[in-house]
Amino acid sequence: MKKQIFFAALVCSLLAVQTAVAQNPVTTLEHNGTTQVFYGLNSLVDAYEASVNGDSLYLSTGYFTAPASIAKRINIIGAGHFPDSLNVAKRTNLLVINGAINLRYGADSLRLEGLYINGGISFNNYVDYVNVVRCWTTNVDFDNSSINNNNNCTFEECFIQGVVNKHKGINLCIKNSIINHIINIDANALITNNIIFGRFWYVNTSVIQNNIFFDNYALANEDENGHIINDNKNNIINNNVFASYTNSIIYNLISNNYISVVLSNLFVNQTGNSINYAHDYHLKTPETYIGTDGTQVGLYGGEIPFKDKGFPSNPQIITKKIASKTDSNGNLQINFTVKTQDN
Repeated sequence: MKKQIFFAALVCSLLAVQTAVAQNPVTTLEHNGTTQVFYGLNSLVDAYEASVNGDSLYLSTGYFTAPASIAKRINIIGAGHFPDSLNVAKRTNLLVINGAINLRYGADSLRLEGLYINGGISFNNYVDYVNVVRCWTTNVDFDNSSINNNNNCTFEECFIQGVVNKHKGINLCIKNSIINHIINIDANALITNNIIFGRFWYVNTSVIQNNIFFDNYALANEDENGHIINDNKNNIINNNVFASYTNSIIYNLISNNYISVVLSNLFVNQTGNSINYAHDYHLKTPETYIGTDGTQVGLYGGEIPFKDKGFPSNPQIITKKIASKTDSNGNLQINFTVKTQDN
């Protein structure tokens, strides 16, 4: 019952935000079933300062200043990073966090969801169990000062415009995401069902499966040898789609990969070698390219396929209808439809 009451309160809060202050960025802090609302460019900073471990921060659309650092076990959940949406606000601007998300000691079990992060994500030493879901960001930089840092971190259904770099911990999982480069992953990673546009270098002792590799560096430089699998060793590399790959493949265990695929014929609607919201990354013939688990390779395969439009798990108002005046009893008729992701 408590969860249902909070869900209803959160929906009402979203409705109030969209109707009264649609152009003003809003952060709602949820703490033990109660809410506190902060307004303006610094609302995320103010809500973070007021939060404690276990709290959730919900962001509207708009532009937000990032906290100088995050050192608490909290959830930060936005309205989604796609530039268009089915919700009633009909927003044309993104939810944008200006500045980096700098994770510091104490941020274990942090969850970031539905955010457009304009300054990247950086990890300090001993920040573990971070879950980043349906976010857009630039670079992801791990702390590589010693081994066994930043363990058990997951990135799923994300757009990573830059590079994922310098991971030395264990159990890094990158799945169902679109990424430009992955470099310097020391060991024990699972990299599955992604689209990787650029360099994939110095990745060792990991499982690499069901991905689609563009290798735009090689394509742009007309390098016939390619740069997809370059100086990577002791990996299990299965059921991936490749434009090409280098001789360093001999240092890995490989099977059932799709080689020299013409990528221009692979997707429903895709051109060039970079991430684009206007593209459609569904496969034209998903039955042709099967992954290790029997589902298709790429974004729409695996245990939890990519969600089009990237709606976060918090409720999104799809339609609303508000009467122009109250009835004879002073009641105002309000009807709205709310959507959430299944997972």
